[in-house]
Amino acid sequence: MKTEFTRQEIEQYLSDMALDNDIVRLVDPLDRRISMNFKGSPNDPMCSMIWGRCGRCENCTSLRALQSKGSAYKMEVMDRQTYWILSRYVSVDGKPNVAELIKNVTESLVMDSDQRDEIGKLIRSYNEQLITDSLTGAYNRRFLEEHFVPSLSCCHEKGLVVNLAFLDVDCFKFVNDHYGHAAGDTLLRDIACFWKLHFDSREKGEERLVVRIGGDELLIVACGISRERFEKEITGLDAQMRKVCYPKDGVGFSFDYSLGVASSEELGGSWMWEELLRLADQRMYRNKAERKEQEG
Repeated sequence: MKTEFTRQEIEQYLSDMALDNDIVRLVDPLDRRISMNFKGSPNDPMCSMIWGRCGRCENCTSLRALQSKGSAYKMEVMDRQTYWILSRYVSVDGKPNVAELIKNVTESLVMDSDQRDEIGKLIRSYNEQLITDSLTGAYNRRFLEEHFVPSLSCCHEKGLVVNLAFLDVDCFKFVNDHYGHAAGDTLLRDIACFWKLHFDSREKGEERLVVRIGGDELLIVACGISRERFEKEITGLDAQMRKVCYPKDGVGFSFDYSLGVASSEELGGSWMWEELLRLADQRMYRNKAERKEQEG
């Protein structure tokens, strides 16, 4: 399938697609801006506004299409209307973009109103499962790599500070070996739930999230707040947490974790996510080594 277009060619292609779709547009998924709008919502500057969202869609197929240089599909349900969305990677005069073709398929779906409600619930549930960790309910690595990290270009553009705490559970292997893997799972859920409850937020301009990147490692991320404020909040919440896990009645054990905190304020205007992650990781291991020295 053709992916290389001149501006004139993409205009013709989108014009042809507008004959059979309700919304046809060309978007840059990294900053979510619409560069060409051939049909529908002409006044929306950001691609997610048609779904009533100010922020990025968590099930963004355009980012997926951009990263795979292919196509991605999804369904959206809004105001009891069902939409089929095709996101297709295209290069226009050498610049990567995504063509979004959106069609209202409500009348084409043969089902009663109750079934439509169930379909909407299923779609939302499926989309949530794609980006969340099944054990802890925190965001997963897929969300981090496919949605969050690509969106950091907006933070660069707006000059927003990005802060990161790398959390690694101490003696997690001992917990699994001594109390069983179910106890280890309970411990991870307890830690993730605490940070989600007290820290996780998707407020506009101050996005905060908790991500399980694998094993006993969690990332606590905040955008739009200063390094000083982030460190103060992390330190305060860490001190508040009661670090005792009860995997079953009559069984309990104390636990702790090591933290490494880093901020884009330390890296200058051209910082990269990999640098920030590496700095937080190094500080986490330094914190773990210092704790072992104190204990031993």
